[in-house]
Amino acid sequence: MDDKERTARLWVAIFHVAIATWVGCTPARILSVIRPAEVSLEGISTLAVLKLDGPFGEIVRGHIYNRLAEVQHFRSIDISQLHALENVTYGQVDNAMFFPALKELEADGVITGGVTAAVHDIHGADQVQVTEGTGHYKKEKNVSGEWVDVEIKRTVVRPVPYTIRQVALDTEYNLFDVRTKRVIATGVLKETYDEKFGGDKECGPFGHRLSDLPTPNGTVDELAARLATKLVAKISRMKLARMIKLDEGGNRMVKRGTELAKAGLWEEAVEIWRQVIHDEPGNAAAYYNLGVAYEGLGDMKSLRMAGELYKRAASLGYKKLYREAAARIQRVSRQSHND
Repeated sequence: MDDKERTARLWVAIFHVAIATWVGCTPARILSVIRPAEVSLEGISTLAVLKLDGPFGEIVRGHIYNRLAEVQHFRSIDISQLHALENVTYGQVDNAMFFPALKELEADGVITGGVTAAVHDIHGADQVQVTEGTGHYKKEKNVSGEWVDVEIKRTVVRPVPYTIRQVALDTEYNLFDVRTKRVIATGVLKETYDEKFGGDKECGPFGHRLSDLPTPNGTVDELAARLATKLVAKISRMKLARMIKLDEGGNRMVKRGTELAKAGLWEEAVEIWRQVIHDEPGNAAAYYNLGVAYEGLGDMKSLRMAGELYKRAASLGYKKLYREAAARIQRVSRQSHND
């Protein structure tokens, strides 16, 4: 081994130790994380959601379970009876001391994470033109032609209070494969909220009255539901990524969408395929790939949408791939109806 190779290996070792120190573990316990392109969830059908760190963790966790209950290819497992897993925090799931409890759970995979939220209300007042009565009346004919007293109105400028609600909700998550004892997916999801209630919005046709301002927890709950939908969508689409083939034909934009989808960037891919359909209503590949994106969400509403998109693709391009996809959705729908 020459000096250059020794130096290179030394720097690699130092890098590993530094990373281990940064995450608070020894080099032997560095998590084995698979790159997105290598992720496969084909064998994961049962999922449990462990305690999510943070004061709003339970709100997000509850919404994740609710969303999982709607997905056809996952079955969620309740951990409430396994007290040994109650205190597992984000980043600890790979600790060998929890492996017996995880095995008892009989889940293929578990989701762990941490939730942070910042809620900020800004209070103020807008100078708004309002119409008010003067206490003086005049005679006018009504729609029936009768003379009636009508109060004289005037327009004045008055301060109308408002509240601007700003919320940022972040969720870091890991998907841990219990069978291989490896983290197979990790990421951060964000949702924000910025709405004005009252002020110049008080009297507008599309505004929010100050009386409509929800509680801070109510706003966080709304964002938690959005986060849960995004998280389960990511996991669900990862499961189908190796099982359902995308159509890489069509045009350059369709191919760009398939590249993004394979990299896990499904939302960006969906926007591209929708634009292709808008520009080229006869592009069968775009309809089909958009159907795959909906099928990946897994709930019955999305599956029905996928079925319609597959049928549309098959009507435009008579490919075996499209026909098989449409038939697959029909089978799932029948099975769900029978269940």
